[in-house]
Amino acid sequence: MGFFQTTVGMTVYYDNWCKNCTRFMNLIRQLDWFNLISCRELRNEEHTKIAPGLNLTLAEEQLASVHKGIWKYGYDSLYRTILRLPLFWLLVPAFWVLKITRLGSCLYKQLAVNRHIVPLHCRQKDCERI
Repeated sequence: MGFFQTTVGMTVYYDNWCKNCTRFMNLIRQLDWFNLISCRELRNEEHTKIAPGLNLTLAEEQLASVHKGIWKYGYDSLYRTILRLPLFWLLVPAFWVLKITRLGSCLYKQLAVNRHIVPLHCRQKDCERI
């Protein structure tokens, strides 16, 4: 079983109400030269209704990914993504150290907590669906 056989079929669910998350996923799309990652909007019911096993509450707080039916969230999901981007392959050992020491999860959670959500479905005066 080769590298490409073990890495294809990963789907990443990102918070499309978060500017930083959206920017990050646009970068991922550009750097995914082998088309190993499918990006889906978390706050799009068309995308989430076809995601069996997705913990929506956790995914609203952290990046979510699924590969071969196994869900990962937060830094683990970010690590999975980095493994599929050739431009970052030289940095994989550093990301791996962050993963095994759990420092990556701590740093990721700090970023996730401090992100800004812009509810795109809100009007200026209220937050009812339009």
